[in-house]
Amino acid sequence: MTSPQESPDALRDKVAVVTGAAGGLGRAISRRLHAAGARLALVDRDEAGLADAAAEFGDDAATFAVDLTDDARTEALPGEVRDRLGTLDILVNNAGVRQIASILDLTPDEWRHTLDVDLTAPFVLSRAAIPGMIEQGRGKIVNIASITGELAFADRSAYCVAKAGIIMLTKTITLEFAARGIWCNAIGPGVVETPMTSEYFRSGPMRESIERNAPMKRWAQPEEIAGPVAFLCGPESDYVNGTTLFVDGGWNSAKTY
Repeated sequence: MTSPQESPDALRDKVAVVTGAAGGLGRAISRRLHAAGARLALVDRDEAGLADAAAEFGDDAATFAVDLTDDARTEALPGEVRDRLGTLDILVNNAGVRQIASILDLTPDEWRHTLDVDLTAPFVLSRAAIPGMIEQGRGKIVNIASITGELAFADRSAYCVAKAGIIMLTKTITLEFAARGIWCNAIGPGVVETPMTSEYFRSGPMRESIERNAPMKRWAQPEEIAGPVAFLCGPESDYVNGTTLFVDGGWNSAKTY
């Protein structure tokens, strides 16, 4: 049996929304879904980055410049995708921000902004996308959570809380809508190297923590997260629902950091 990432037909005729598509992980997810046959609705607030990402996919991608902290604009997005691309079959809630600061230094505005992007936006998008998915008979939602939704990390309180919330949002969407043709799962990455974070992970405390705690003794590349995302978007995961797949090199098995 071939896996979705090996088959160019696994997602043929499907339209996948990917938020945070201009970033390193968003681009890797978009490439993997496109390789499986999907057409793409690429979403980001970075218009120049969106245009650069979309150039890879030609007519198979449409771009949507959206600030996900704008609830009204975010709620309208699924309808806009259907108007332009004809359908919306897959939603990947990937966009995220992270504040690195002690609780005593983190401001309420920074706290709210992190939760707005990382937790509220996936709720608003999922809530807006689900009715159309039900009407067409099925739909798949994949939320990008994090190992920090399971393990607390110092100086990342808002991020940890948001990602723990994503894990529970994933379960509750499944509980309410699985019988109506909706799949909702999450991916919990560990440490992932992207162009923006490369130097941060190669030196200092984070590198030492990875070497001490991750059984595989290394961080992940974006493509190693994109593969499991594609699996959850495709037909081979049709009896997987409401779960969080930790893609963290075994870190979560140790429950330490």
